[in-house]
Amino acid sequence: MLRFTILAAVVVFASGAPQTNFIFKNDITPEEAQGYLKQLPFNEPQLSGRTAVLPLVRYDDPRFRSAEAGPTLGHYWKNGKEIENTDDYVEEVYNAAQYHGQDGLGQYAYGYETPESSKVENREGSGVVSGSYVYQVPGRKDLVKVRYYADSQGFHQEDNLPKVVLKPAEETPELLAARLAFEKAWNEAAEANRHAPTVQPPVNNYPQYNNYQAQASEPEGVVVSAPAPEQGRDGKALAYAQAQSFQGNQQQYGQQQQYGQQQQYVQQEQYAQQKYGGQPQQQQIGPDGKLEEPEPTGPPHGFFYSFNYPVSIIVPKKDLDAQKPIDYDTVGVGNK
Repeated sequence: MLRFTILAAVVVFASGAPQTNFIFKNDITPEEAQGYLKQLPFNEPQLSGRTAVLPLVRYDDPRFRSAEAGPTLGHYWKNGKEIENTDDYVEEVYNAAQYHGQDGLGQYAYGYETPESSKVENREGSGVVSGSYVYQVPGRKDLVKVRYYADSQGFHQEDNLPKVVLKPAEETPELLAARLAFEKAWNEAAEANRHAPTVQPPVNNYPQYNNYQAQASEPEGVVVSAPAPEQGRDGKALAYAQAQSFQGNQQQYGQQQQYGQQQQYVQQEQYAQQKYGGQPQQQQIGPDGKLEEPEPTGPPHGFFYSFNYPVSIIVPKKDLDAQKPIDYDTVGVGNK
């Protein structure tokens, strides 16, 4: 049985290697951010390496609190059901990673690695974007690899997907016979129609409307006014007019409230400026009538972060891929 003997962090610390698996830099200068963008953790996409193959250790197992239990402990679920026969499954542990950085001047780079897909992309100061990604297709041994870039000439892509050669459609004997029968029937119908008598135009049964002209009250987009209260049935017209009046009063009241709040905000801002000094900021009102916060000004800033993290996948023992390598430098695996 395989055993998880030592954690990656302990190995790295004990060996004296620099701690580079976690970086978080925020609000840094463009020059400092560009330094990180030139020394990325990885520039080519590749799937995360497997670091361990562990047995499933249930909560009622004596090894539950031991190091060999791995990242997940206790109960296990797969496809929405709890796994009861834990001896038929194993837990694969992978070392996933991701990074992202921007210099605040238009350049950026990001990437990630997982057990099933990986991607990197960067944007140069000139505006050219390039990147590549790989992913695993279920049931296919070879990875799908795609490279792309976008410049002033448009988007370009290269990949190793099988090329599809388009061929003209070929008629089956049944389709050919059906098409010929249809064409024959069509031609016969067209020939018969050519010898048929000409159909006379319909008789105009309403001559009184031939010279009809619109009245002055019927221009395009005419709006018919609401009927008078006495013309309504059971006072419905009166109720409709009252509802329209109430709605208009509501809109007017809402506008007054909004205007009053804006005026109060401006007065408070002016008072604060007079009390504490400084120039008052110019207030801007957006299309929706609300005050907009001024855009922040100042020198550009960048950021960069990078970290690794374990990813566990539960697979049946019969589906375990023995061809995937195990990183013995990060995690020790031995027979128990």
